[in-house]
This record gives sequence, C-alpha cells and structure tokens, in this order.
Amino acid sequence: MSITPPAELQPLAGNLHLLYPYVVPRSWVDYVGADSLLTWDFSEDVRMVLVIDGLGTVRNAKSQDLSEAGLSVEDAFEVAANNLGKAFQAGEFQLGGATLIDGTNIGMARGSWMAPAGALMLGNFYEMLKENLGGEEFAAVAVNQQCLFAFPTDEKTLGSKSLRIAIEDEFRGHPKPISRAWLKLDGTWPSEHPLNGTFNASPDS
Repeated sequence: MSITPPAELQPLAGNLHLLYPYVVPRSWVDYVGADSLLTWDFSEDVRMVLVIDGLGTVRNAKSQDLSEAGLSVEDAFEVAANNLGKAFQAGEFQLGGATLIDGTNIGMARGSWMAPAGALMLGNFYEMLKENLGGEEFAAVAVNQQCLFAFPTDEKTLGSKSLRIAIEDEFRGHPKPISRAWLKLDGTWPSEHPLNGTFNASPDS
C-alpha cells in the first residue's frame, strides 16, 4: 500500500494535476508576502494565487516549485486553469443559479475552495450567466473561500435587500471571508467593477 504525503511534502514535479488557482483576500497576500507567492490581481481587494492541493489541505506554490517542475509562470497558470476545469467536470464544486427570497435571480458558485476561482476563470459560468440572466456584463462577489455570487446590475437587482443580506451573511458567517468588493465579469480577465458596492436604497433598507 502506498501512502500519499501531505501537500507540504509533495513536490510539484510529477504532480502537476495538483496545481490549482485559489482566490484569497489582499490582506492574506500582504501577511504571507507577495514575494513568496505566485499571485495575480483581480481587484484592489481580491487576489489569485497558485497552490498545490494535498487532499483537503493546500500549500502555496512558489517559484522554486515551478523551476523544479520545468514550468514557466505562464505554463503553470495554464496547467492550473486546466486542472480547475477538470475538477468542475468531476463535481468538485458547483456553478449554477439561485433564486433569492424576494425572487431575485443570481449566479452562484459553491462546494469547495475551488468554487470562487472556477466562477471567475471558467468561461462556462459566464456563458451561463448570459443565457439565464441576460446582458453581457455582471458583478461578482467572492464573499468567502467557498462561495461566490454573480448578478446583473439592473435597477431591480441592485434594489434587492435579499441580495445584500446574502452577501453580508456569507461574508460575516464564514471563517475564511474574502471580500465584499464587486468584480466585473465580461468574458475577459476579472477586474474591479465600476459600480463597486453600489446598491439602490429601498424604504426598508
């Protein structure tokens, strides 16, 4: 019987299938130190790093890991994105829609730590939003490390108290919150949404 070592002991070389993107708050990157990570910006508050999965625990992938595996940063990003797509196909996390208590329709990603990255990086989530919610541009909020909301920015949706409550509950109620910041999903690289955090006031706000 073979025993798989934990993530902190597994080399990336020979284990490229364990490389994944991981969405984290900027405060975490600042704490760990950007120089010791492979990181990309989505917005002022939201970052993506590459990690090596270890059956439930992850460790940060570093430049040394890539060198030992013979990967460039660009190659590593592509490998991680491909692994994320395979994880979705295997049912490791869910991308879909939800209807809130007040009838507001939104997109949602949840199920594991891979879910926020899946929603932000896999094109099928964006295409699903276009088909089910209409429009070409959406706001997305990676509220915690297992949940992301996406929604159109029409007047009705931005007036939804249920949406505001859902974002706040998922952010405050999770041990690993990410951000309340809005990201723009338009089929390209996610970025800060120009309407960041702008909800319409309602009489019972």
